[in-house]
Amino acid sequence: MEITDFVNQILLPFGGTSAVLIALAAFLGHINTKRIINGDLAQHKLSLEAFKKESRLELLSVKSNNSKEIELLKLQHQKDMESIHNSFRTQFLKYEAYNSISKEKYQELFEKRIGVYGDFLRLKKEIDESIVENAEFFEVHDDDPSHFTNTVKKINDASQANPMLISNELAQLSNELYKKSSQVFSNAKVTAFYAEISGFNDSQEHHEYVMEAENSELRKMFSECGKLYEEWFDQLDADVSKIRLILDMSSEFLNEKH
Repeated sequence: MEITDFVNQILLPFGGTSAVLIALAAFLGHINTKRIINGDLAQHKLSLEAFKKESRLELLSVKSNNSKEIELLKLQHQKDMESIHNSFRTQFLKYEAYNSISKEKYQELFEKRIGVYGDFLRLKKEIDESIVENAEFFEVHDDDPSHFTNTVKKINDASQANPMLISNELAQLSNELYKKSSQVFSNAKVTAFYAEISGFNDSQEHHEYVMEAENSELRKMFSECGKLYEEWFDQLDADVSKIRLILDMSSEFLNEKH
């Protein structure tokens, strides 16, 4: 209920005087209400100005802090980029140096490999020529194991001299051949030793007995290593074919550049 309604209900029974009083009360109520409203508005304006001022200060503070953080981030980013750039440059130089060394090292190792396989081919030629030249002897003395065992020993000596310069396949066959043949050679020596100490004179008959005891073990070389022997030469041919292919491709590439 507004104040004018309240005054009307109180003063209505009093007639004209009541009308004056009602008007006065209404006027005073309007003034009072206006003062209250103006006071509230003034208070709200003060609060609003204080809030704006506080907000501006906070905004300035945030901007200042953000500017500092942005500058710090920029500096850190610049440092990080410089660090990455330096690291990349260092790695690139290392790669270039390593690549150059690797090419030189590969060329050196490839040339050495060619030399090793050249020795293998000369050994193969020597073995083939020996078989042809001694064909009559092998026909008559087919139980003599010396030629085959000597050939295996030459292969062992040649392959074990440069194990890092031959293919993995040939190296594996070489190791197996060396292992099995070494066992046969060892058994032959032990057998010959016991045959030697079993006699009591230096007669020719005793010497032949010792040789036969040793040869009886050496004859096992073919059964133990015959298959590996053939596989070794087959792999040698395969490796030489690969080397020829590389050399042919290199020759074609160099000719195209010229």
